[in-house]
Amino acid sequence: MKRLLPATLLTSMLLAGCGVAPGLLGGGAGSFELDGTKGPGRKAADWTVFVYVAADNNLSRFATKDLEEMQAGLTSDRVRFVAMVDQAAQGDSRIVEISTSTNGQVATQKVVNDGGAVIPASREVDSGSPETLKNFVNWGISNYPSRRSMFVIWNHGGGAFADPNHLKSFCWDDQTDNHLNLVDLWRVTQSVSSNTKFDIMGFDTCLLGHVETAYQLSRVSDFLVSSEKTEPGDGWEYRSLAEVLSKKPTIYPREFAAEVVKSYGNYYGARGKNGTLSAIDLDKLKDRVVPAVNDLAKDLIATSGNAPMKANLVKNFKHALMMSATGNGEEAAIDLGYTAQLLSQDATLPASTRTLASKVSQEFQRSVVANVTTGRTSKEVYQGLKVYFDLSQVNPSYTDPKKQFFGTTPWAQFVQGFNGK
Repeated sequence: MKRLLPATLLTSMLLAGCGVAPGLLGGGAGSFELDGTKGPGRKAADWTVFVYVAADNNLSRFATKDLEEMQAGLTSDRVRFVAMVDQAAQGDSRIVEISTSTNGQVATQKVVNDGGAVIPASREVDSGSPETLKNFVNWGISNYPSRRSMFVIWNHGGGAFADPNHLKSFCWDDQTDNHLNLVDLWRVTQSVSSNTKFDIMGFDTCLLGHVETAYQLSRVSDFLVSSEKTEPGDGWEYRSLAEVLSKKPTIYPREFAAEVVKSYGNYYGARGKNGTLSAIDLDKLKDRVVPAVNDLAKDLIATSGNAPMKANLVKNFKHALMMSATGNGEEAAIDLGYTAQLLSQDATLPASTRTLASKVSQEFQRSVVANVTTGRTSKEVYQGLKVYFDLSQVNPSYTDPKKQFFGTTPWAQFVQGFNGK
């Protein structure tokens, strides 16, 4: 869905990367009837899907469409969708519950009275504020007990680490001009990780399919679903996801994460649109992939001290950038699996480098639950997640130890040294 918007000045220029024309603002009037139950007391569901719909921007009309898709596909009384919705109209922020009390019947939408826990009296939230995200997470898990759960962040997403002011930003609120970034996300996860762990975290956004994103979420989720590239404005196709859960409300998280990827591939594959989506096992990512990346980084630091070897490395990294950093917003990032394969197969590099790169490739493939590419997007190049890399400059925020929450400190040191910074 939904593409990076690092500055208001760039908005109209960049929206085409999301498949969204500037000025297409939807959303109804800011008047809603409150329904539902305030406070705990609901019975536990088999699955609850929480969706943080930050649509106070040019994606507003797509939010309405996605809520309708959830409603149309849901027919099980053991599953529910709960969304914090903030669209373009003033005073339209609300909590929406999509559920059915009778198995086999199509679900209904109702606006829930949260008692001010998330939605203020003005009925206008700042969806670009970490406090709003934290409030929705805490309120949701307290009021909607569930055997299994998924939390989806829905909005634009920014891919580049190149701008020090935008550490992979997402959730732009056009009324406040605020947005979230990975540092905000890390702080929110620290505040809720002791209370809950979601089975799946999803980014229905562009460009958040990064190792750095995945590592941060490993404390609060078992699986991550995200895209390395830009998403079309429609984003995920929620009707099919609701249908999967309705038909099999006892589905395991790994299987459902794969179904999300499959649904995305089917929807955009049939339309011939370019795209990617992957599901990643976060325990394997944290415990095996990131340590392997850092071991490789330490070797690359040593190898790049030799001028001829550094020239060979530059050749490989330039090729990785050329192949996997070509789309709008994909700058300063390379596909991890593809890059590891390039390094492991280059006979001009030391055996230690090739062995460690092969280890990264193997561990990464083991962490990928599902990966799909559509249209002309190469599955060989886009294998599931990217990692920060830039040959032209170094983002000081990425290499700042006070902001390095990504688990990739040796990799950051390698990128910094490789650029002579």
